[in-house]
Amino acid sequence: MERLISFESKALLEVELASKIAAILRVEIEEKGTATILLSGGSTPKNLYHKLGAIDLDWSKVHVGLVDERFVPQDSPFSNETLIRESLMQNEATIAMMHPMVINTADYVENLKLATEENRVFENPDVIVLGMGDDGHTASLFPNDTSSEDATQSNNLLANTNAPNEPTQRITFCGPVLKKGKHNFLMISGARKLEVLTESNERNHPIHHFIPFLEGIYYTENS
Repeated sequence: MERLISFESKALLEVELASKIAAILRVEIEEKGTATILLSGGSTPKNLYHKLGAIDLDWSKVHVGLVDERFVPQDSPFSNETLIRESLMQNEATIAMMHPMVINTADYVENLKLATEENRVFENPDVIVLGMGDDGHTASLFPNDTSSEDATQSNNLLANTNAPNEPTQRITFCGPVLKKGKHNFLMISGARKLEVLTESNERNHPIHHFIPFLEGIYYTENS
């Protein structure tokens, strides 16, 4: 597969991708004073974020956002924001600027409005790290979900979508924004996910919309 970069171990992948992202952030800070990065949740990239957050750069000028989020409070074990705070935003990256997606936990619709305003800084992201589920979903854009299909094409910044599993209420960046990232990376591990990715076009999995916009697919068979 074009742009597939394979590694013998997940640790080697993490070191290489963290170094690549840090170099991009440095250049963006030098050229325009700030940098923006959108990160995916889940267990796969957690150690990548630990390694990235330990790299010395001017994190005070880095805006950190989420590719997507579950509509849950920050103290929930399902919170992507908490995962990022506990992995990336340690060590050197403690001073990075975090932009949450869950602001009003009492009102799902009103929260979308607040989250949209909070995340305007990411209209043209410098770096995006995408993940992919076993069903071929990426961000919170799911197969067989009308709201996800709409969000894949929507010109809005963010959208509420429905996941097939709990927590079902999700918030995600819309497809056109994710395609506009200057440096887009997909990180996957395990032979099964590579198979899903390879078949994504013929099976019309959500991830297939974004493959042409990826700078690199970082893969290791060893999950």
